[in-house]
Amino acid sequence: MLHRFFRLGRLQRKVMLVISLIVIVPMLVAGWLAAEWVSISFERRLQQWIVDAARANQGWLQAYQNDATMLGRVLVDDPDYVVNIASNPEEAMPPPVRRISQELSINLVQLYTAEKKLVYSSIPVEVVPLWVRGQTEAVLKVERKHKAMLAAVGITPVPRSGKPRYYLVLGSLLGEDFTDELAQLSGLKARLYYRKGRNYYNLFFTPGENAVLKDLPPQAFRRLEREKKSYYSEKAEGGTYRGLYTPIVDPTGRVEAIMFSGLERRGVQEVLTNQVVLFVIISLLGIVIGLLTGLLLSRLVVRPLQYLRDGVMQLAGQNFNANVPIGTNDELGDLAKAFNAMAARLREARDEQAQRFQKDKLAAMGEISAALAHEIRNPIGIINTSAALLDKPGDDPEKREQLTRMIREESLRVSNLVQDFLQLSRHRQPAFAIIDPAQPMERALELVLAGAKPVKVHKQFNHGAVKIKADAGLLQQAWSNIFTNALQAMDGKDNELRLASGMKDGQVFLSAQDNGPGLPAEIMPRLFEPFFTTKPQGTGLGLTIAYTLTEANGGRLEATPPEGRGARFVMRFHLNHEVGP
Repeated sequence: MLHRFFRLGRLQRKVMLVISLIVIVPMLVAGWLAAEWVSISFERRLQQWIVDAARANQGWLQAYQNDATMLGRVLVDDPDYVVNIASNPEEAMPPPVRRISQELSINLVQLYTAEKKLVYSSIPVEVVPLWVRGQTEAVLKVERKHKAMLAAVGITPVPRSGKPRYYLVLGSLLGEDFTDELAQLSGLKARLYYRKGRNYYNLFFTPGENAVLKDLPPQAFRRLEREKKSYYSEKAEGGTYRGLYTPIVDPTGRVEAIMFSGLERRGVQEVLTNQVVLFVIISLLGIVIGLLTGLLLSRLVVRPLQYLRDGVMQLAGQNFNANVPIGTNDELGDLAKAFNAMAARLREARDEQAQRFQKDKLAAMGEISAALAHEIRNPIGIINTSAALLDKPGDDPEKREQLTRMIREESLRVSNLVQDFLQLSRHRQPAFAIIDPAQPMERALELVLAGAKPVKVHKQFNHGAVKIKADAGLLQQAWSNIFTNALQAMDGKDNELRLASGMKDGQVFLSAQDNGPGLPAEIMPRLFEPFFTTKPQGTGLGLTIAYTLTEANGGRLEATPPEGRGARFVMRFHLNHEVGP
């Protein structure tokens, strides 16, 4: 069933091709433009979302610093804490403040003199105090156990007004828990790269990840280090992420670290941002829709036409019982109704024609029978009379010999008449062969002129090497009948026959003309009728037989106006594609 549904005819294939040109090609162009617009638009929206999420990560880092600054101001404003700050800044914290610092993940407490000498540190780390007077926040590079790390700190002078005696530094070491918090906050992968020499190293790299930041182009490092601006890359971290690189600047204005916030390249986002993939998907979808639309249209429109075509072919094959199913009530349905009505009228006309043909056939048989009876009646009468006279005694031998000769002649005449009639009614089927059209003509003339009165023959054959497909024997017999009539028509003085051939209108013609008395115009319409003759002893079947044999070979015999006096007969044959010059 499915195979029959998808089997297409020639017209259906043409409809599918037209739909492909009209629908699918513009759809492909529109698909490419749509894929370009979707990919660019989605890429822009994705970039904007990553940039906004990365800003949130920066804000989270800033929140660490703000919390440390706020807590430092609270402690410095407490006189009791300031009195005990020099002994142990961490132990001197009031219990409520200590709990708050723990909740804010402030794990670094340091105290520096006004000359930035370290007095106390809650964690054994090495910090380069690069801040300047009046600076309250900073991201500092620290080393702990010979490992570089970063710390987001708040810097509070003690006292807050006037000349400071100490600097209270509170902050948080940025560890893996910090990047995990950023990932939960923004949904992006977060990484921190600290600076060591001219390179940047991943603080918390795992096996399989790059330890050194080296996939960025030179213009990216120029933007990050010189311009202190963020840099967005569609193929960050070795092409596995889309992300934003943000510089982290120390108090001296030097880029101390780079924070990366990115989204992994996978899933639907890759499809929506890949123009080629989008184009392929849209194109395939468009082609499928176009083909299904074309198939549906071909079934709805072409199928009724196919039914109509089948009906026409049946009608052309003489099947007048052909009928086209009527499945719709539109113009195609009206066409099917009109075809069925035409087929019904043709059936009626065929039946009427068959009846008329039968009547005409019977009438023709009656005419031929009457003509044959008329032609036979005279010889039979002569034979009967001669036979009756032979029965009388006393006739002299000379008279009896004359009567016997008359009986033989008339009997031969009847025999020839019957033979001609049989040849007219059922000649043999042609045995076609590739022949020279002038060959049967020349052979027939040679046989007819043998033992006949002298005739001067003029030949002008201009058909070249053209050949025809015909039965040479049947055409020779037809020419024999024509030449016999020509010899009988000429008076015997200066007899001439002119034979010619040539090409005209894609046909080859052969003509024969005598110089006899010619044919009266009034007998021309009946020239090829059976038993029509102007000769006293003629049967009237010679030209009829010649005409029938010519038609049996695919040609046509005509009597045309002569060039001068006499009668002129022309045979014409269509050129066959199997033969040629």
